[in-house]
Amino acid sequence: MPWKETKVIEERIKFIAAVKSGQWCFADLCRDFNISRKTGYKYLKNYESEGIDGLKDKSRKRITQSNETPEKIVHLIVSLREDHPSWGPKKLRPILKAKFHRMKQIPSETTIGNILRKKGLVKPKKKRPRVPQSLFPFSNVVAPNDVWCVDFKGHFTVGNGNRCDPLTITDAYSRYLLACEILNKTNAEQTKAVFERVFKEYGLPQAIKSDNGSYVALRPLAA
Repeated sequence: MPWKETKVIEERIKFIAAVKSGQWCFADLCRDFNISRKTGYKYLKNYESEGIDGLKDKSRKRITQSNETPEKIVHLIVSLREDHPSWGPKKLRPILKAKFHRMKQIPSETTIGNILRKKGLVKPKKKRPRVPQSLFPFSNVVAPNDVWCVDFKGHFTVGNGNRCDPLTITDAYSRYLLACEILNKTNAEQTKAVFERVFKEYGLPQAIKSDNGSYVALRPLAA
């Protein structure tokens, strides 16, 4: 039967003593102690080289980790992060490459991130609140001019450095672009002028869908 864990060392010592006595066949002893001949020879070899300590179970954990980041690099990563809290792995890795350019392998961005997280230097991201369902669902669109969609697509800077805020008006049924105007300001006055021109050209829609920006919410667009 298998050896009890609490008596493992005692059983191994008895096995070695029996082998050393020379009174029994080695194979028979291994069979009596319910171990293989390979294991028996291992115990005998360990005992002869280390004594009784050689009969104890040894940890299978590696003594060294070949991929472990050197402590001096870990210290530098932590120090840089503390001095510059906004620097992340993408910013820190080029600095490490410049400072330790002779090293064959610089920690990856993932490894740097894990080090920062392990040292408590990464704040967990706040969960974004879920966008509530619209209180004003999109109107039923079955024909042109049922619903128009209006929005400012910007802003962005053009080649001459000026700010560009293109106002777009689209028919929801046909997806036809009724207007795309670049305005100096995103206010109701300039927006109203565009709408009046589009009303004259295409008629009045049943409804207008917008983000309720100030350009349509502050005053009526048409009298």
